[in-house]
Amino acid sequence: MTSYVIASSQKWFSTHFKSEEYKKLNIVEINNKEDLNLSFLKKINPKYIFFPHWNWKVDSNIYQQYECIVFHTAPLPYGRGGSPIQNMILNGFNESPVCALKMTDIIDGGPLYQTLMVSLDGKLSDIFLRISDCIEKLILQICYKNLTPVEQSGNIVNFKRLSRLDNELLNSYSLTQLYDRIRMVDAEGYPHAFINFGKYIIDFSDAKLFENNLYAQIKISENAD
Repeated sequence: MTSYVIASSQKWFSTHFKSEEYKKLNIVEINNKEDLNLSFLKKINPKYIFFPHWNWKVDSNIYQQYECIVFHTAPLPYGRGGSPIQNMILNGFNESPVCALKMTDIIDGGPLYQTLMVSLDGKLSDIFLRISDCIEKLILQICYKNLTPVEQSGNIVNFKRLSRLDNELLNSYSLTQLYDRIRMVDAEGYPHAFINFGKYIIDFSDAKLFENNLYAQIKISENAD
């Protein structure tokens, strides 16, 4: 029976509801960096290794020996690099393709199997739910249709990976910019948008923009810096 590996370091895809068609696939899930090694993979001998979200660099021996497929939310080759969802929102995009691409030596530079559009509305946790749907559909298409990837074309634009310091809210931002910066990091495992307020730090979540007013939940804690 053909086997597949799903390597995901975040919970949002593995815990997402899956279709019956997806459940029929013989899938082995890997969530830890240590488990993604040639010795373990040889026992499974997967046809594909899918990476919905992976925090660590993959050894070249793995993607040279196995067909590894990553998912990236940007209209590649525009948007290669880190924090694609956040950078797309900051650049004014309301939607984006979710790309399934072959892992190569060039980060986010491999050929594309297929893409599906996703809305970038709402907070990050909601966006992840929609991306999970897209990734599942892309996995099914690749597994059942044996898609052949096509080289990327167009001008390359690289994104900079954002850090927690980029989440600080500045008084120069408009209400819309404040809303976007709060929602784009509002998901489990991500540091919230914040304001430094003397010896305190104020974290923001669950932002809503309504009639030129911005509403959000806040958490006030002592600043450890």
